[in-house]
Amino acid sequence: MDFVIENNTLKKYEGNEAYVIVPETVEYISDYAFSHAKSMKRICLPERLKEIEDGAFYDCENLEEIEIPDSVYYIGTGVFSRCLGLKKVKLSSRMMHLPKITFYQCESLVEVIFPKNIRKLCRACFQQCKGLESISLPDTIVEIEENAFDDCVRLKHVKLSAFLEVLGDNVFFHCESLKTLIFPASLQKIGTGALETHGKISVIANNSLLMRSFMFDHNWNMNWNFGANGRYNGKNEENYQLVQSYLPHVSLKEWKLEARVILCVNYLEMYKEDIDYYNEWIQSNIDLCLEKMVSEKRFVALNQGLDIGVIQIEALEPYLNRIYDWEEKAKLLEMSQSKKSKIDDLWDLL
Repeated sequence: MDFVIENNTLKKYEGNEAYVIVPETVEYISDYAFSHAKSMKRICLPERLKEIEDGAFYDCENLEEIEIPDSVYYIGTGVFSRCLGLKKVKLSSRMMHLPKITFYQCESLVEVIFPKNIRKLCRACFQQCKGLESISLPDTIVEIEENAFDDCVRLKHVKLSAFLEVLGDNVFFHCESLKTLIFPASLQKIGTGALETHGKISVIANNSLLMRSFMFDHNWNMNWNFGANGRYNGKNEENYQLVQSYLPHVSLKEWKLEARVILCVNYLEMYKEDIDYYNEWIQSNIDLCLEKMVSEKRFVALNQGLDIGVIQIEALEPYLNRIYDWEEKAKLLEMSQSKKSKIDDLWDLL
């Protein structure tokens, strides 16, 4: 017999089948009952199953797919940790939270079917799921705990819950492929390093959410170069940068100088309304902002600044000879000449 069963509790699986059918009498699966079952690829769980304890399927490296029956109301910590071949999981509809390190190091995981009433993703539940590219979170989720998606290096698309309230520390740490995050109006708190992806990322936030520098980088900046060993190897603004982002509520004084420039240029590029402290900082540091806009060809930001009067054409004139987009340059030269003509006409009237 491949199963050790006592009082409706499966204590240990001792077989080597590729497809395992758990007996219908089983209601509980004990800690590490299937751990290191290297041959198992598929498993069928009984409809009367109620609990799956800690690490029950730990290191089942060839397990590819599993469906947890809706009868299950509890799963423990790290149930599928190090299931390197696991690709698809359907969770029980009775689960209210995804426990910590549930899918830790499930490198092949690409799909998780969530229950409708789940409220929380616990610590490191998807950490090092390096094959995960996209995830859509149910609107019932209100909290994502620390390191939930830490080191999911291929994660490109995340749809957050419309009622999300809390993002914990380092939630998206080293998610270098993640391109865009749109925060719901319900979001109240973002932890330290939650958005430190080590890649270029676009963030859209609401007016009430105060975006702090430490959310993006433990070092209070947005342009640090980390090598393969994860250690700091010198500054490199192409390696980590906030781009095409709308952050209407920040405290500029706490950000490093180069980060302030990035924030201000992004503000002009994604302009939705006048924000006084951005306008004032741009005008007080016009050369720093113009240098970034001209050198990076950020003409949308440049033109928006001119349109709303935050940038004066006179301040731009020293930079015109560095603009090689002839259509853009012609427009700016025409604007500059028009302003000079108006000034000359005014002098003539005087």
